[in-house]
Amino acid sequence: MLDGFETRENTDIPVRALVNSAKGHLYKRTGETVGQYETTKWDYDRSFKNPIAVFGMLRGTSQLIQEAEKRGQDFYYFDHAYLFGNKHNPSKIFNEKIYRLTKNYFHTRDIKKLSDDDYKRIEKYKEHVQLEPWKKDGKYILFIPPSEHVRKYYYYKNEWEVQTLNTINRYSKKPIVIRTKEDTSPLEKDLENAYCTVSYQSTVAIKSIISGVPSFCANESMCVPVSSTDMTQIENPLYSTKREYWVDSLLANQFTMSEIENGTAWKFVSNT
Repeated sequence: MLDGFETRENTDIPVRALVNSAKGHLYKRTGETVGQYETTKWDYDRSFKNPIAVFGMLRGTSQLIQEAEKRGQDFYYFDHAYLFGNKHNPSKIFNEKIYRLTKNYFHTRDIKKLSDDDYKRIEKYKEHVQLEPWKKDGKYILFIPPSEHVRKYYYYKNEWEVQTLNTINRYSKKPIVIRTKEDTSPLEKDLENAYCTVSYQSTVAIKSIISGVPSFCANESMCVPVSSTDMTQIENPLYSTKREYWVDSLLANQFTMSEIENGTAWKFVSNT
């Protein structure tokens, strides 16, 4: 059995589809849609007898996740696709909504062993992924601060951003360019002359690595398998030889709405 939780209409659509495919139970919100940092009301006794499914870490879902972890219960987590997604709109390439889905983490953080069926499923994406050669002559470090909700969830006590910038300045003389989530300029322009990117768990790092710009990240990032997590080695980036396998693993953890509705997504994540 799987218990899904509504928060707002856009994010409820994939949660409903997953719960239906798993023959689970959906907890509807009992009041109006609340603000990002408010808690949705559900008619739920928080017994956590079953795994839960949520979208994102806002509107009370982060509290559900934390309680599930505390009680040793599995959780399934939806968010925007790693590649080729268009938020809650159909993909511009595939003309269908695409979402990532992971079990017990906000991201997939390892390179998974995929089946033949998995490779067939992600084949549609592969022709659109072009891994660029590693660049080793960049001029600056591109720093990506976490979003406000990630900052609130992960590191409000240990000040990751301040500590990381201090470490970078201690071990490198390269200039630092900061790109915030609100920046609307083309990412490609910032990556063009970047020596490396530094992020907490931003999906910007995915485009960085595919573009040949090495990455430094926190242990919570989906980029861990092909990045360095040691900021003291900022002058010695990792030029991984496993990028293709890593990209395949990311693609295997994202699903079209059709794949969520027909049970493909549930079959994959529930067996991981």
